[in-house]
Amino acid sequence: MKHASEMFPEALKQLIEIGDKGMKQREQRERAKQASKASFTRACKHGARGQSFTEKEKIQLTFNL
Repeated sequence: MKHASEMFPEALKQLIEIGDKGMKQREQRERAKQASKASFTRACKHGARGQSFTEKEKIQLTFNL
């Protein structure tokens, strides 16, 4: 019995390339998601400077994040 890599070498290469491409795309999405969270957090902190919030507003802001 022959191994699949011996019977279908080109198909196997294509499947590996597709898997690698998908993995790279997923990593890029994860990095973009982390960057957007970081910039959103910084924007919230900068926007909150100089403003005095009541305790109730602080709690609401915390839950909205």
